[in-house]
Amino acid sequence: MPTANVASPAVLPPANALAAVVHPNPYPYYQSLASQRPFDFDVSLGMWVAAGPQALAAVLRHPACGVRPVGARVPAALANGAAGDWFGALVRMNDGSAHAAMKPWIKARLATLHADGATLARLHDASQAACADAYLACGDSPTARLDDFVFRQPIYALAAWLGVAPPQWADVFDDVRKLVAAMAESAKPSPRADVLARGHSAASTLRARAMRWLDNDAVSGTWLHDTARSAARDDAIDYSVLTANVVGLFTQAHDACAGLVANSLRRLSQHEQHEQHEQHKQHAQHEQYGEAERNALPTPRPLATGRAMLPANLAVAISAVNEVIRHDPPIQNTRRFLHAPAVIGERTLARGDAILVVLAATPAATPAGASPDDVAWTFGHGAHACPGRSPASTIAALGVQAILDSGVEFSCVTHGTAYHPLGNVRIARFQGDAATS
Repeated sequence: MPTANVASPAVLPPANALAAVVHPNPYPYYQSLASQRPFDFDVSLGMWVAAGPQALAAVLRHPACGVRPVGARVPAALANGAAGDWFGALVRMNDGSAHAAMKPWIKARLATLHADGATLARLHDASQAACADAYLACGDSPTARLDDFVFRQPIYALAAWLGVAPPQWADVFDDVRKLVAAMAESAKPSPRADVLARGHSAASTLRARAMRWLDNDAVSGTWLHDTARSAARDDAIDYSVLTANVVGLFTQAHDACAGLVANSLRRLSQHEQHEQHEQHKQHAQHEQYGEAERNALPTPRPLATGRAMLPANLAVAISAVNEVIRHDPPIQNTRRFLHAPAVIGERTLARGDAILVVLAATPAATPAGASPDDVAWTFGHGAHACPGRSPASTIAALGVQAILDSGVEFSCVTHGTAYHPLGNVRIARFQGDAATS
């Protein structure tokens, strides 16, 4: 399978590391950035850019680098509302004691999510439900349904895994979308009040749901049920903070898992097109030779265009997701803010400086003596590393499998070069792609 997306030679390189997120093939640019400017100030962005592996590790580990700007724990546009209260309680958006107290506990709870046969069956059913609801939401357009599905499926699957009853899945998805939209809107110079208002309402609804799940509404024996029991035995656990972070699992899955699903589907489509090209070449070679010579040529492999020809769609999906984690990751960058002056990578940074940490500039890596899977930068590094790699990978693989099993004209709807216009998450976009590819 190719190690990077194939771009036309006519496509210009991205203007900077933020524009790279939606570029058809940003990886040559990233490689150049990592080798030539591993840690440097970008005047066009007004921030430092860390791209080399040593710079990434140094920034993500440095105690002076916080996840939020000094004095701005919550985005100003979200303050004084339910979405701001929720945001301020997220472990991943806090440093110091607030982070240290809750992060290990959440990490330990996530480690109890196991993908046994019964779990895979639930996730499969949830993925099928997401397919059906995407059809109800988008009608006959296969590309519109696919764009809906890649966001919907991770929320349904995560809800099923945690123990949320199926009748709630669609409503949870709708509220998560509104909350994620409000977070994105809050970063704009002139955020729209209606989008923010829907986000505040969704935050209130989701936290109330989470409280009910933890109280008595979760399916017995599931993660939410066991997490509630574990929290009840620990006097240090603040239920308000816990509900915020349960909701946070869904908002993180919304974009990150959507990127894993969508980019894996595009990668499989590219692989399929490559297989078709190779088969056509081999057929052309056969036509050029006599019978004896043709018999000596390798037999073309059957194409994977018929889904039934695949030996196991789940195995194919798992392989594709792992490839995407390494070579076309969803989370392309993150940010850090200097809470105190510091020297990083022989550069002197001032309090208040911002750093764009280009996670996608360094392949999933390879410290000396480590296996290739030991470091996947897209899941972060250091104190704020995401503990959800295994659940996210499993959820995404079930999503990819659902599309492979669906009988959709795969190569017709998953090709192209367009991506959703996001600043840090790379998510292949399918509807309208033909016009932009």
